[in-house]
Formats: sequence, structure tokens, C-alpha cells
Amino acid sequence: MIRSVIHGVAQIQPNFLRQPLLTSTLRAVTSWDTQSIHPPDPYSQQLRTAYIVKRTNPLPLSKMHKRTRLMKGRHYLYEVVENTVTRKDDPLKVILTSSVEGLGSKGDIIETTSSKARNHLILPGLAVYASPENLEKYSYLMKEERTEDQASSPFARKTAEELSLRIINVSMNMKHPWKIEPWHIRVAFRKAGIIVPEESITLPSQPIEGPDLSKQSKEFLVKVKINKKEEALVRCRVHHCTTVATERIPYKPFHFFHPAEPLFPEEGPILEELTSKHPKTVYEDKEE
Repeated sequence: MIRSVIHGVAQIQPNFLRQPLLTSTLRAVTSWDTQSIHPPDPYSQQLRTAYIVKRTNPLPLSKMHKRTRLMKGRHYLYEVVENTVTRKDDPLKVILTSSVEGLGSKGDIIETTSSKARNHLILPGLAVYASPENLEKYSYLMKEERTEDQASSPFARKTAEELSLRIINVSMNMKHPWKIEPWHIRVAFRKAGIIVPEESITLPSQPIEGPDLSKQSKEFLVKVKINKKEEALVRCRVHHCTTVATERIPYKPFHFFHPAEPLFPEEGPILEELTSKHPKTVYEDKEE
């Protein structure tokens, strides 16, 4: 009888003991209802970050049929071997299906970053992954001969565009007679930091002779051939120089930002077009 009484008393739970149980039950039901009402966002992705670590102190080995040794504080010390978040991705190989300025021509296999390959080449349809299947599928592009519309090199057209924005000063003697030849232009390019072979330079059909101060600071066009294919028209200016300091022509600051008079009138429209393309050209009427 005493045992049954004790068992009955043990089953009795006061209200202050039932409250935590009720609270936890409501909390579980509320969380379940919230998840059912607001499902997880399908566009949110879990961050795939990982740290590769190793223990500073090796774990002690336990003997067979013996109690496992407990780990101590020194066994929870780790060294970071690699952080995969900052790891650089390997370059991705793609096959260009169209010529891309600065990267390559149609049919070339290039390596670039995965983001650039996907966003700027694959999605716009300019390239495909260099998989074994695509290498076999697009093998005809690699065997095709370059057509006239394809650039001779990845940077040929960009080089021609940059050369057309430059102004080359051709310094000629003020006292002795001269006639501008291709080697004069080659030296002028070299002074500007540009190496151009002499055979790639084509002068105007009309000869340019001097000294003639009426030709001072006037412009003429020189044709430069790049890789024996692309052509660039470069503006050149005649500048008379002398070793006598008192006879030198006064220097005009930033003269290359101002338009110049053409040496040959028939070249005027082309020179005006090239001048307007330069972003820092200053016209006299706007300056006033």
C-alpha cells in the first residue's frame, strides 16, 4: 500500500512544472508553422567555404583492449593549411567561335578565368568549353585558313587604333637641306617609344623637302602596316630644330592637343577625322 501511494504522488506534476513543457511544445509547433508558411528561398545558396587544417599536436594512440585516452586542450590546437575561399581557380580553356579583340581569332584555344569565360565569352556565344567533344566538333575551325576579316593577331586592330591617336613629331634640320624618307619616320617613332620597321612605313606620294618654315607644325599622314595586313594612318608634324639656342622656334606647350593645319589639302578631311577622335583635342573656339 505504501508503495502505491508513493507511485501516485510521483505522477503528480504541479503547474510550475508543466509550464516549461507547454512552452517547448508551443515553440516547436510555432517553428513548424513558420516553416510551412515561409518556405526557404530557392535562390539562396549555402556558402561552400572550407578550411583545411591539421593538428598542432598529434593524438595519443590507445592500446588494444584498453580504455581510450581522453583528449586534452593541446589536442584542440590546429594550423590552417589552406583557405579554399581565397584559393585561385585554375584557368579555363575555351574555343573561340568568333574573333575577339585582345584575346584571339576564330578557332583559337585560349585560357582565361572562369568568370570571364562564362560571362563574356560563353554566354554571348563567342566561345565554347574546350571539352573533348567540342574539340572534335569544332576541329574544322582550327584547320580553316584565316580570312580577310580576321585579325592577324589578337592585338593588331587595337594597335592600329592606338597608333591613329598618336602624333609623331619629325624633327628636321633648320640649316641644311633635307627630304623626309622612311628612316626619318622610323627614328621619330623610336623617339616616341614605338618600334616600327622601316619597310612597314609608307610616305605620302608627294615629297616633303626643306628647310621650309612654312611647313612648320603642319601635319601629314603616314601609313604603317602591322603584320603585313592591318594598316594604320598616323599623324606626323614637321618640326625644324637647330643647335643654336637663339634661333630655335619657341615651344608651344601641349601643342599636340590642338588641331594643326594639313600639309597637303587633300589629306584635310582624314586629318580632321583623326583629330576629332582624340579625347583631349582642344579647339580654339571652345577654348575662348
